[in-house]
Amino acid sequence: MAKRRTSAPQRRTVEPGRGESVRRTRASEAALNQRLGSSGRRAPNLVLLGFGAFLAIGALAVAVALLIGGGGCDKYCGTRQPDEGRTHVQTGQIPSYRSVPATSGPHWNEAGLAPMNWGVYTTPVLEPAAVHNLEHGGIVVWYQPAKLGPADVKALTDYVRQQVTTERYKVILSPWSGKDFRHAIAVTAWDWLLYLDQPSTDAIRKFVDAHYDQGPEPAAGPGPPARQ
Repeated sequence: MAKRRTSAPQRRTVEPGRGESVRRTRASEAALNQRLGSSGRRAPNLVLLGFGAFLAIGALAVAVALLIGGGGCDKYCGTRQPDEGRTHVQTGQIPSYRSVPATSGPHWNEAGLAPMNWGVYTTPVLEPAAVHNLEHGGIVVWYQPAKLGPADVKALTDYVRQQVTTERYKVILSPWSGKDFRHAIAVTAWDWLLYLDQPSTDAIRKFVDAHYDQGPEPAAGPGPPARQ
């Protein structure tokens, strides 16, 4: 009986260059598995984690700075107004201002008249004189008499009279006789304006804290009123 011939085992041919590609692929898979670890999750990128932590710390620092340094003023800082310059004009000339009342711009410069002495006035201060006080870092509190009662005016008067006895004495209170600004009170500093409908001395105090001595020439101007 004839023996069955067994065919020789067939060898799988490998395309030229394919072996090297397979080895590289397997090496890449091994490296990936090592990064994934036993859990199958990708290992965290330390550079990205560090950058994220840096951003978080920066945001926290900004929030703390706002809370401690600038958060106390809030809405009572007022609204910033366009700077209209600070040229001197002839006494008696009434310039036109963009804000009501004025917070900067042309003003009078005459000894004994402009700038005004700090304190309480019962007749309207002339606006070009008051702007000179703002230039020296002062605060002017204007009120419309028709919009306030006697008790309200007294509250403002008491506040300013007390204020001028302190180190922050550069404050003026005056009735307003110009164009209606549609609120009871307007508090002005150089380039800043705050409207109020009630005589809130707390609000005025915050405005003073934010803008006192912030004019272009804070070192000049009238000194503190004489103590009575």
